[in-house]
Amino acid sequence: MDRFMKLRIWSLLLIALFLVGNVNHQETEEPEVTPEITPETTEATSNFPEAGSYTIQDTNGGVERVYRIYIPDIDDNEPMPLVIALHGAGGSGAWIESFSGFNDLADQEKFVVVYPDGINRVWNHGRVGDSRVGNIDDVGFMAKIIDFVSARLDIEDVYITGYSMGGMLSFRLACELPDQITAIASVASTFPEYLVTTCADTAPIPVLIIQGTDDPVVPWAGVRGGYLSAVNSLTYWANHNGCTTGSDITTLDDTDPDDHTRILREGFSECENNADVRLYGVFYGGHTWPGRPFEAPFELGLTSADMDATEAIWTFFAAHE
Repeated sequence: MDRFMKLRIWSLLLIALFLVGNVNHQETEEPEVTPEITPETTEATSNFPEAGSYTIQDTNGGVERVYRIYIPDIDDNEPMPLVIALHGAGGSGAWIESFSGFNDLADQEKFVVVYPDGINRVWNHGRVGDSRVGNIDDVGFMAKIIDFVSARLDIEDVYITGYSMGGMLSFRLACELPDQITAIASVASTFPEYLVTTCADTAPIPVLIIQGTDDPVVPWAGVRGGYLSAVNSLTYWANHNGCTTGSDITTLDDTDPDDHTRILREGFSECENNADVRLYGVFYGGHTWPGRPFEAPFELGLTSADMDATEAIWTFFAAHE
């Protein structure tokens, strides 16, 4: 099935789901996040003394960097996965930690979470000429985080997820650190067109995309020269990973009819290195994180309550060990 037919199918399903009512939006402000006071450590620390939250201060490329780490309580010395959660532009590690719910899930599923801070609250996601990021080496920073944590904890798999600009960096890391990363997930960002060359000859890696059709920041239909459409992002990674089997488009249960959204799922399997690809299309969803509302300084659109993106991300990660 060609991409135009797939786009038509997604569009027809969108129309068939329901008629859109008038939705009143309320302007909100970005939350003030006051992180819990936690122990501070440095690169010289040999081991984390116990489970809990820590603030890591380090330098990379001569630039001072900071990230937070959450370590769940475990009863034995079994290896644990590592999840690195990347905030969007204007956010921080503490910000995404505050609403994503990864710490609670880490306690249940026994994985470590790291929340890095971008320089000036942005990431170097690979777009040449972006004056906000300059020459900041965020790829090297992530590699150093992985090495630092893995040297002190028994880490078996490394997963990267990100929101908005953090999702863009997740795609870049999938292509530039394939030997260190097991799988990635992007929320509110389709695949950047400017990374196509970077990713051309890289190893297959499992990819999950969660994207709203009414996203006012990263459009579902993409931006010429900027981002592929959500459907073309799925197709790109399916081709990149050598996938041979595509699934039907499935409509998830409308568990909260009052949220004015619906979610459709499509994916590809039978891929090289078990690197399957999945897309959750959040119809009428905005530049948001499904299941986890947060406040923002401008209107971002609807947040779906029909799925929990954090749990969906972990389920996808856990299937790729």
